[in-house]
Amino acid sequence: MARTAALILTLVVFVSIAVSGMQEARSPLSVTFIANEGFMIECGGKKVLIDGLFGGKGAAGYQQPSDSIIGLMKMAEAPFDSIDLIAVTHYHGDHFDAGIAASYLRNSHGTILICTPQAEEKLAGEEGYDDFKNRIQVVAAPVDSVVVIKVGGFEAVVLPGKHGQYIETDEATGEKFDRHRDVQHLEYLFSLCGRKVYHSGDAPLNDMIRYQRLGWGTVDVGLVQWFSPREMVSYRENLVREAIGVEKIIMMHIPPGRNLGGPDKEKVCAERNIIIPERSMEKWIIE
Repeated sequence: MARTAALILTLVVFVSIAVSGMQEARSPLSVTFIANEGFMIECGGKKVLIDGLFGGKGAAGYQQPSDSIIGLMKMAEAPFDSIDLIAVTHYHGDHFDAGIAASYLRNSHGTILICTPQAEEKLAGEEGYDDFKNRIQVVAAPVDSVVVIKVGGFEAVVLPGKHGQYIETDEATGEKFDRHRDVQHLEYLFSLCGRKVYHSGDAPLNDMIRYQRLGWGTVDVGLVQWFSPREMVSYRENLVREAIGVEKIIMMHIPPGRNLGGPDKEKVCAERNIIIPERSMEKWIIE
């Protein structure tokens, strides 16, 4: 069972206010790739799981955890034991499964979960909801606001924003529309044991000014939607490097079979401090 991770403060501010950072001694940072956009972060005795509780039919089309890993999640067994905070970017099935999340919360009585109202609505229909609903922190703040949540001695900065577009054509009218226009979406910046980790979720990452306003400081690791790591730096990589201040990028949400670069991909990635996950439960230590 997870130790108690008390929710200390929730504060809503706006984008003109710089993102705060807790000043602590820096410790080694462990990052474990679960699958797709799921990651577990461990540092200084704290453990955070982001978009990691998912799998099954709702995740078809992207890499997902094995049945045995999902079984460990449901029972809150190692390595998913003692998680202080579960962060959910949005309710889509390749990021979040309400049944798996509910099972985890029933078996880990001190864990707090942060999510959108849409994700919380799905949790409300699960068994045992009344027993764990007081540990769900719903972020319903406006787009482009900043929500600072302090949990069990570390900080989660939550950025409500837009989900990336998915343009389709209406068969009846022939008009194009964005299938994801109404999806509530959260980005995260975690500050723990003197380290910072950013998770983009499915954010479009196309507004340089939005991110520059936040005053991030140096971010140790950025968990970022895929881009092609070719010799020419893409707009997305430049935004993540310059506006957010990320030092090491770990790519995510990579469709199976996607070719991310040419023959020099490995060389380019090494030179630019980019990691491309190769398998579920792969782990890195950031000194």
